[in-house]
Amino acid sequence: MEFPIRSLRIINRLLRKPFGFSAYRCVSNTAVKEEATSELLTSFNQDIKSGGAVPVFRRALLFPSRVALQDDFGTYTYAALYEAATALSKDIAAQLSGETEYTISYMCSNDASHIVVQWAIWMTGNIAVPLTPLHPAEMLKYYITDSGSKLIICLQDYEKILRPVSEELAKPLLVVYRPKDGTDDQGKGGQGKDGQGIDSQSNGDELKEILRRMKLGKDDQMKDFSISDVGPSNIWYGGTEAMLIYTSGTTSKPKGVVWTHRMLSTQISSLHAAWQYSAEDVVLHTLPLHHIHGQLNSLNASLAAGARIRMLPSFVSHSVWARLLGTGEREDARVSVWHGVPAMYARLAADYDKMFADKKTRDYVRATLSARMRLMCAGSAALPESLFKKWEEISGMRLLERYGMSECGMALSNPYRPVEGRTLGCVGLPLPGVSARLAAATDNGLDPLVTVESPDPDTQISVDRLGLTSNKESYEGTWKTSVAEHKLSKDGVFEGELLLKGPAVFSRYWNRAPQLESPDFTDDEWFRTGDTASFSDNKFKILGRTSIDIIKTGGYKVSALQVESAILEHPSVADAAVLGIDDDNYGEIIATVVVLKEKASLTLKELKDDAGKRLAPYQLPKTMLIVDQMPRNAMGKLDKKVIKQQFGDKLVMKKK
Repeated sequence: MEFPIRSLRIINRLLRKPFGFSAYRCVSNTAVKEEATSELLTSFNQDIKSGGAVPVFRRALLFPSRVALQDDFGTYTYAALYEAATALSKDIAAQLSGETEYTISYMCSNDASHIVVQWAIWMTGNIAVPLTPLHPAEMLKYYITDSGSKLIICLQDYEKILRPVSEELAKPLLVVYRPKDGTDDQGKGGQGKDGQGIDSQSNGDELKEILRRMKLGKDDQMKDFSISDVGPSNIWYGGTEAMLIYTSGTTSKPKGVVWTHRMLSTQISSLHAAWQYSAEDVVLHTLPLHHIHGQLNSLNASLAAGARIRMLPSFVSHSVWARLLGTGEREDARVSVWHGVPAMYARLAADYDKMFADKKTRDYVRATLSARMRLMCAGSAALPESLFKKWEEISGMRLLERYGMSECGMALSNPYRPVEGRTLGCVGLPLPGVSARLAAATDNGLDPLVTVESPDPDTQISVDRLGLTSNKESYEGTWKTSVAEHKLSKDGVFEGELLLKGPAVFSRYWNRAPQLESPDFTDDEWFRTGDTASFSDNKFKILGRTSIDIIKTGGYKVSALQVESAILEHPSVADAAVLGIDDDNYGEIIATVVVLKEKASLTLKELKDDAGKRLAPYQLPKTMLIVDQMPRNAMGKLDKKVIKQQFGDKLVMKKK
């Protein structure tokens, strides 16, 4: 079932069309004291004090005329995104008869459309479930079904992907159309498969007025442009869910991590304090938006600060280099913050050697990056020592390494200041709102070794700290922690499973019944990350997965069990083991050892072509080894540690 709506096409006309240069000139990215009204700010902070949460879209009311985003289609103010989301929210509410707290799956590109759709879902009081076209149909059906989504929204670009899925699942599909150049807003594009469109003339007229004003460049027209508050109260948002972020799946299928608006607000406040976000930032966004890294660090934490985002459709090394160096950009649009994964930095470093051969050019690159970039973060996979040193040589900057996951956003981090405190191979201390503990497994359960507690962040909104007024305040850049040693350590080093707890950590998975003996939480509600870590010299170091079945590759966490299941569906495969093999560029690569059926043959390409029907590209093995048999333990299970010892050196990816 599909709901083609004319107003949605006008939204996309608004979002595609860059507003004229004369209009752009009267949009300021300097301090705008009059926009952050004392009355509105006081109201927000009173609601926060009373247990409420100010959703990210509502913070746009504090800085409506500031530039929020530049993508490949245009440049948009917070007001433009807010108004487009408001119009879309009316249509979503109509389809759901005004009901709230439903899950809505959506697939958008990495551009303004993602923000508009996500904000519109939140404005209606519903829960956003981001999807990606990287996943095959079977995975998409699983996410939509498991989340219980009542509605699916997608750009016209992805209609071919989601139409058959929605029809098979009998879910309504709302398509956001991008009109063709020269097509009138009331043209044939508003008709559905049956030739009948839904009348939303009132919303269409409203958006036409928005578009008209944004296209005008006169100062008096822009001053008349205003936005009004929509959506439930902040107190209501303080007790409701915001989005589901699906895990890779460990011992079972992927699980939906429940992110509440309050948890999201706590995480945002934590990052604002620890990494000193401000409205002056220009954040380069190249990360996938179905992962928390892209959703939190680059997107929502930046929008909540009134910052400007330069969003690229995907990571392409040459395009990222152009943006980092500010090629063709106005001074106020030049990038100052970038969050990436080690695989991205490795690709940039490799292309650096090819693109910038002479010393003069390299000196220019180093001088430009060290002068313009305020912060460059790396995470989602281990950062190799060689890459850390190479990037410091290239840019003159030390990468800030941090640790996070879907269930807790960002949990541990090296300090923003002093820069010298960023220790190679370590991930620092728990961020505000997070407590971290190491525990050792015993016959009686987990025995705590050491606990490091961090105070809750100040969730009150300060426009002074964000640089939105002339009275700019700065964050300290450091935060205090307390350490409690539960066991004695002869050498000062504690090692065990990493546990997390606090208001910045999730409390449940979606659609999963509570268990008396949960594998995810301890009896006293500490979340078990599944990672083994050490603590010494007042900093944590991640040693690896407690389970060998989780592989971190290129910023993604991949379940070996899920990949094995897909490989075993190949008619030639009798047995399979999937392993993570260390790699300088990806952190780990996915490799597989297979036993073939009698008289069968198989190439890596044939395996990937078949498994690709059930797995995303990043989940496919990069190397394969065929053997006659694999070692098993006394219980008949594959002994992956022994398999890796025997065959690991033959699974290393050869350098080109």
